[in-house]
Amino acid sequence: MAAAPVEGVPLLWMTGTGLSQEPSRSATLAALRRRSRRAHTVFDLDYRPMLWDEDTTPFYREAAAYATVLVGNREEWAVLGDAPSGIDLAIEKLGPEGVRGTRGGETAVVPPIEVEVINGLGAGDAFGGALCHGLLAGWELERLLRFANAAGALVASRLGCADEMPSLAEVEELPCAA
Repeated sequence: MAAAPVEGVPLLWMTGTGLSQEPSRSATLAALRRRSRRAHTVFDLDYRPMLWDEDTTPFYREAAAYATVLVGNREEWAVLGDAPSGIDLAIEKLGPEGVRGTRGGETAVVPPIEVEVINGLGAGDAFGGALCHGLLAGWELERLLRFANAAGALVASRLGCADEMPSLAEVEELPCAA
């Protein structure tokens, strides 16, 4: 069965890591260009300095120009600089300070979820997966951020990574996720 072209999928998630080397850089930018700012084109800034041996900013700015959703922490946003105009949703993961998101003229800040961090690996993946779920469900900003934040916190409180991703029910059980 042939894969759906990137223009036809309901959500496309690309990362800054994909920009760090060829041939993934060209493939990432080509997919984003083809997608051309269709709804739910997510660019996860995902900056990993050890993967880069050149200036990241031009590549990050080009990728962001094709996205409708940008996600990153403070360091990653600093690599990008200002968000390009026309971004539908900008999310800044604030670590122990929670998460902030801006959509249209609305900004929401969601407080951190107090958990004992056992292993932070995978917390960003859980956050991203939960964010995708909420985007596709059409959730309002604060609910979207609370849900994604809760999923990330649950994984950070667990020993494993991929095998410890929370179920929808587990995230929804947290009062702070609603």
